[in-house]
Amino acid sequence: MDHFYYTVTIDSNRTLCLSPLTDRLISLSGQEISDTSGYFLYERSVRGDIVDVEVIAHILSDEGAGRLRQVFNMT
Repeated sequence: MDHFYYTVTIDSNRTLCLSPLTDRLISLSGQEISDTSGYFLYERSVRGDIVDVEVIAHILSDEGAGRLRQVFNMT
């Protein structure tokens, strides 16, 4: 699976992202993620120096990631 990173801006502080998760993103989410393979749909919020990440969904295939990318019009 090639690693892609797609985003779409929600508002001035929030971005919807679709990508594999890095250790840093997992740490920022505060969530326990046992299977880090594939892609994840997550919201990244930035307020000053504070970055929050909320994982929304786990996508297991390139095809699934491609469909979500199209639905959310991500670049």
